[in-house]
Amino acid sequence: MDHLSAEHVTLLTELARCQIAAHEAMRACTEPRSEAAANFAAQTERATQDMLRRALALGDRTPVTEPLREMARQFGVTLDETSSDWRALAFEALRVMLDVSRERERREVGTYEEATPIFRSVMASRLASPATALPVAASDSCAPALAIPAAAAPIAISVPVSTMPAATTPAEPKMACPVQNQVETLGVEPETAALNVENNSSRAPSSQERALVPAAQAQETAPMRSVTSREEPQILIDQSLLSDEARAALAKGPNIELREAFDVYFELKELGYGDLFGTRQKRFPDKGKDWKRTSGGNARKGRDIWVDVLGNQPFHQIEWTEVDGVLNVIRRIPKYHGKKKNLLNTKGFRDLVERADEQELAAATAAKELLAARGKATPAELERADLDAKIPRLRVATFLRHGRMANRVGKMLKSMKLIEKNPLEICSWTNDEAKDMKANEEDRSRMLWDDRIQKLFASPVYQGQCEEKDYPLFWGPLIARLAGCRAEEILQLAPEDFGSENDVAYFTVRNVTGNHVKSTAGERRIAVHPKLVELGLLHFVEMRRGQKQSRLFPNLSRGQTKETFSELYSKTFGYYRKTNDCYWPGLDFHALRTTFHNDLGNLLCPDMVRRRLMGHEKPVDEGDGSYTREIWVKTLHEVISQIDLDISRIKSPFAASKSAAPETEPTQVQVDHGNVVGFRRRPA
Repeated sequence: MDHLSAEHVTLLTELARCQIAAHEAMRACTEPRSEAAANFAAQTERATQDMLRRALALGDRTPVTEPLREMARQFGVTLDETSSDWRALAFEALRVMLDVSRERERREVGTYEEATPIFRSVMASRLASPATALPVAASDSCAPALAIPAAAAPIAISVPVSTMPAATTPAEPKMACPVQNQVETLGVEPETAALNVENNSSRAPSSQERALVPAAQAQETAPMRSVTSREEPQILIDQSLLSDEARAALAKGPNIELREAFDVYFELKELGYGDLFGTRQKRFPDKGKDWKRTSGGNARKGRDIWVDVLGNQPFHQIEWTEVDGVLNVIRRIPKYHGKKKNLLNTKGFRDLVERADEQELAAATAAKELLAARGKATPAELERADLDAKIPRLRVATFLRHGRMANRVGKMLKSMKLIEKNPLEICSWTNDEAKDMKANEEDRSRMLWDDRIQKLFASPVYQGQCEEKDYPLFWGPLIARLAGCRAEEILQLAPEDFGSENDVAYFTVRNVTGNHVKSTAGERRIAVHPKLVELGLLHFVEMRRGQKQSRLFPNLSRGQTKETFSELYSKTFGYYRKTNDCYWPGLDFHALRTTFHNDLGNLLCPDMVRRRLMGHEKPVDEGDGSYTREIWVKTLHEVISQIDLDISRIKSPFAASKSAAPETEPTQVQVDHGNVVGFRRRPA
């Protein structure tokens, strides 16, 4: 299907899924029927197949036009029915509908090619735990082998074959009672199977012979895929570190269930292992803690979605086509699921997606009816009604994260040789594919703080209503805007991080016990902006030093999930902006750092200085990376001072009067710089 776009493949996949699901749901709810009715239903499907074959031969896309339009409407896709892409899509849809009709015909006469997911799960669990399997009694209660005695064969009513188009082979007749045709014995050659039928027709099997037949084999109507790995498992990690549950899950081999596989992966990551499970690797416990803190929560959300939509089935039973269908569902999950009353996940994510689609349609219809009642609506108004009714779905970045996480789990099992093929391998996207997907969604990237920052400065905290508990809200945004620091770097500052060099005040971002710095380049010195001095930052630091406080903001608490100050602070800052009418999407705390970085670019700041101030890695110049150890604070101060910000409306609780404006002397205190990263004593 290389001639089809990814969007068209999605439409065809959902078309097939919906057609089969709707047919199965209708069959499950109908009353018992006669054999004649079953045969008539099968005959109807064959007539449908004849029509579709004729349409394929003539290139007539009419039979699938309306179904494709309906699927496109559900997905919000516009189809150009005059293009060659449409013709290719519709032609492929004819083939899909032909396959669907064949499957429906088989199901109409009670023929299913695969065992049910419930039965597969039961058999997998029994094979994984033989001790808990039900005993097979060597008595008449044991099911006989799959061989039907001729004398006991029920009368089958064959379905007459309808007239087929010219040059086609008549379809094999289906039976409403097809048990007669099942003469193949599991794992036995056709000749042997025929002999078994002949022998069974003349005598009944003895109780000893019946006892030799496995119960699972006796109940199956089609061979199941292998549930044992062809290769010896290769688990190259220290299993003694794993929990009992994880070891038991790995012992199942290819029968490991989806949730168990996710949980094993999470446990290994939290122990500090990397993703190279095909080789022996060292583990780094600190990295494991960081992974749990930064990625564990989102990873578990992704696991819950996958298990809900795909089902907690044994891994070896998962087909890549199932996975492709799951991706289509995940892509359409509402962004605010679980956060809005009308988007609560009460019956699973598939149901939630369908409800969201219905809500969109109902809202758009109601809006259009309202427009019609007011008079003739313009095309622009109708289009706006559709757009306003849209329910935001998961961002592409979130969708890719959930998909790639599942692929990592599959890669782990394949590397351990627990499975032969990774059915989740389809959950990978090239950079170009990801870029194309993001190109079709609204740009919600961080914007730059412009004059709207003055509305923030007009809020209570900046207008004299600043108490002890409000100091982080007051100083945090100001330092981020005038120094370019990350939120965590600011919130974990201590009085001892401030010093001076050649009478120029600076502070140091340090990576010490208890601090979180993004990288080694994040440890750096930053000159204090003159505007911060004017607002009294150095007086504030001296106050904390006099109080013998270990941090500038000692009353902040860490979040329980990421164990960082910024985890809770970002929520507090967001709530403050919303309640004080200074909230705009994309203008969050980190956008203050983005704006500072943009200012450096506009000032034509040398790359070497810019990277030092921002804490970025990867120097573009070898001399800079290998030989430049530190940039003078004076140099940093000269650059930073060129960034202007109107603070005239701010009423700082620490600002001195103009007649007693703070100078840099307060920073010339004797401070032990022995543990300050990057501090260099220079000759007098």
